[in-house]
Amino acid sequence: MFGSSDSALVSAFNLCFCVIGIKTQRLRFRTIKLGFRWTRHEQRVQTCVREEMEAQVRALLLLLVLTPSTAEKNLRGTVGGSITLPEPVLELGFILYGTKNIAIVVDGKMKIVEKMYQNKLLWSDRTGCFTITDLQRNDSGIYAVDRKESGVSTAYKLSVFDSVSAPTVNRLGSDSCVLLCEVVNAEETTLLWYKDDEVVKQNSSAPSLSLTVHEQDYKSSYRCVAANPAEHKAEPVNVEETCGPNYTGRNQEKPEDRSRVIGIVVSILSVIIIGTVGIIIQKRFHNRLAFPAKRCYRSRELKQTSSTLMYISMTTHGVRKHFPEPSGSHDCTQLTTVYYNLEVHRLVQHSDPG
Repeated sequence: MFGSSDSALVSAFNLCFCVIGIKTQRLRFRTIKLGFRWTRHEQRVQTCVREEMEAQVRALLLLLVLTPSTAEKNLRGTVGGSITLPEPVLELGFILYGTKNIAIVVDGKMKIVEKMYQNKLLWSDRTGCFTITDLQRNDSGIYAVDRKESGVSTAYKLSVFDSVSAPTVNRLGSDSCVLLCEVVNAEETTLLWYKDDEVVKQNSSAPSLSLTVHEQDYKSSYRCVAANPAEHKAEPVNVEETCGPNYTGRNQEKPEDRSRVIGIVVSILSVIIIGTVGIIIQKRFHNRLAFPAKRCYRSRELKQTSSTLMYISMTTHGVRKHFPEPSGSHDCTQLTTVYYNLEVHRLVQHSDPG
């Protein structure tokens, strides 16, 4: 992965690894000479320890002597997201953060070395790639993947940024078409105005960015983009609707707002109508209760002022005749109909108590 200008550095790496290998062979020879018998498992552990030491030395030298022409690959992520290191390790290899070994792959299985990466670092046995999840700002730094099967080490510079806020666009005033794009969190965020596919205006680390659109450009496509090195979010603008003659202002009523207002008005009117009907029914009910009381009062008054009534038994005959009214008293047992001539002076006068 190094350029031709770094052949001397590569030679230095190889020399260091040769020295480590010679020292390891001497240690093994002395162990055999002392009469220790190593099992196959113990030999495997010794090999892993030696290879881990080589990987740490390789990473340390890589960090110390990398030149701009052989700089690490840049990776960018957002807080809460994940990032995959594309260099695969299928059988045997390491992943380091700085000079610290955080995980090792042996015989196609990964073992986490640093506990803080226990639920954070994933490894795919199908692709051989490492994935760092639940990214935080302090995860930024240099990661190195060391593939022992090929002897290749690849370094990645990871930068973690906060997630970009979605921009909002409003029109300023009504005399001209001035559009204002705003974001909540402007740190490390660049605002850009696009006309079709061309950037016409931009500003970095500012919470807002305005743009004046002339009438002859109303039919062009405009959008405001909030971006940082890791991601971007866009808000398209229909200038013909926003700056056209039917625009009602910055706080233009939305259909859902109109429906909400209509619902509130209908509810208020319903309450008023129901209340009015209830009051009318209540008044009529009270009037009905009061009317019999007045009628009974008048009946009692009439009873107190009226004279004694006399009831006479009458016999009905088959043939009914009209007899002229006699003068004086007369036996009326033969009559079938009785008439009484009401006289004004005999009527009882009383006033309404209401």
